[in-house]
Amino acid sequence: MPVRDNDACSPTRRKTPHNSTQIVTETSGATTMSGTDTDIEMPESSTSGMSRRQHLAETFESYRAELDSDNERREKLIILSRSITQLSKKLIFHLHRGATSLGPAKEKTLQEGRKKEREIWVNFGKVRDELRVGRVGAGAGDGDEKDERAGREAFWRWNRQVSPGLEEYIEGLSFLWYLEHGTLIPLEEVQRTLSDESGEPLVVVTPEDYILGMSDLTGELMRYATNALSTGDHETPLAVCEFVRTVKAHFDGISPQMLYKLSKKQEETQRSLEKIEKVCYALRLRLIEFADRPEILAQMAKRALEDAADKDSGGGGRGEE
Repeated sequence: MPVRDNDACSPTRRKTPHNSTQIVTETSGATTMSGTDTDIEMPESSTSGMSRRQHLAETFESYRAELDSDNERREKLIILSRSITQLSKKLIFHLHRGATSLGPAKEKTLQEGRKKEREIWVNFGKVRDELRVGRVGAGAGDGDEKDERAGREAFWRWNRQVSPGLEEYIEGLSFLWYLEHGTLIPLEEVQRTLSDESGEPLVVVTPEDYILGMSDLTGELMRYATNALSTGDHETPLAVCEFVRTVKAHFDGISPQMLYKLSKKQEETQRSLEKIEKVCYALRLRLIEFADRPEILAQMAKRALEDAADKDSGGGGRGEE
């Protein structure tokens, strides 16, 4: 009986450690093992090996492109945040120059302040546009709800880069609001101001950003009170002192574990409040003694301001930055 050569595709039975039989089919390019549970194909050709290397190279190339895109977006957001910070400081300085004016001069200062605030608003629009760039291909075009959710996720991802400028803006906006209304601006009003014409938020104003911005406001109110006293205004320092005292009392109730950045800002608030209280204390005494002699009262107020400035020279507040 002639012996027949094994065909290239003939099956071969092989025992496995689990006493199950696997059928091994050998072909010219690959070996296929088929059993009762799984079929495993083991490529052996050089063409398949090149394809796998190419796939890995393309995968890591996509990772590199994504990281480069994220780094570029991070730098753009940091630059926009710094621009917002600078414009907000200019707004605050502008308000200080005309805050103690009277009548039409003060009204003009507030109107120009509103225009400067709108210039800052434009930069927040650029922040929103930059965040939207990262949403291309990630839910875009799948519906308004998915697109809005992707936008919120993008904001939280880059919130750390946006927060410094946002806090400085809230400080400037709250100072402008105080000069206009004499009260603390609500969180809802801050969010409404940072929304477009349709009511869609440009950025999300979190309670943390709001509180930290309000805490910075107390330093500007201290300077406003002392500037008002130097012009002979005796009512503004007393009103500011009561306002700052109330704000600090409310913020003292927030645990440092909930908002660790607030504790350091509260130290600055405490120093600002002490300075205002010393000036107001001296003012009360001088009002009783020199109420009928305004020229002497002005000199005593100026001296009280100079004494308070000398005692506070080692504090290193935000105004010296």
